[in-house]
Amino acid sequence: MPVVTDLDSVPLTPVYTIVISVTGEASVDGEPVESLPGQDARTSALADIRVRAARRGHPVRINAKEPDGSVWPLIVDHDGAVTPLDAPHPTPTPAPEPSPAPVVAPAALTERAGPLEPRHAAVFGRIVAAELRGDLAGAAAAAEELETLLTADLGPLHPHTLGALATRAWLSLLLRGDWSAATRLHVLTAERRRRAGVSGTETRRAARNAHAAWALLRTIDPAAAEALRPELGRIAHLTA
Repeated sequence: MPVVTDLDSVPLTPVYTIVISVTGEASVDGEPVESLPGQDARTSALADIRVRAARRGHPVRINAKEPDGSVWPLIVDHDGAVTPLDAPHPTPTPAPEPSPAPVVAPAALTERAGPLEPRHAAVFGRIVAAELRGDLAGAAAAAEELETLLTADLGPLHPHTLGALATRAWLSLLLRGDWSAATRLHVLTAERRRRAGVSGTETRRAARNAHAAWALLRTIDPAAAEALRPELGRIAHLTA
């Protein structure tokens, strides 16, 4: 499972708190988390956090409190990446007074977005549930459904849509069955992120994953890999 490498890019707030009780129950910010079938409290709590990360469009910070009182600062992303920190989360500095005429990027060009609409959230919940029970094919199908729905409702460059596309691409790697499709999905993810003006760590990761999937395809189907070489070339500069 990948980890979040660009820690400085993760917003300092919010910091969610997972508490595991002595009886094995979990809560997130004081709200009980219902354990999913076959999953322990920690796994179900992390699934809840993954949904929150996906809704925000970026990794989020959490403090995981164990029954013995120990606290583990972590960063969690929507794709399941869990990164432990060796120090507490930084304390955010007070926001400066707003300028009279602040300049902000258009919503479509930012990594942040508001909560998912209920019907979108319901589909995303199916992705998480399917992945947690090991049904990667079902998770991939639900991710494709969500991306199609978000594209129609919000457009292909909206942060939520980009997140759904990234989830599809990641699941294509986990499935390990169609390296041609995995290559194309990661190329598409990298290109759309570039068009949306959100190039950075996640864009580089998508471009590098495209090359990795292509390299695996080349070992089993050189002709198919050669046919994809022009598409791969379009994102070569995004891997640096």
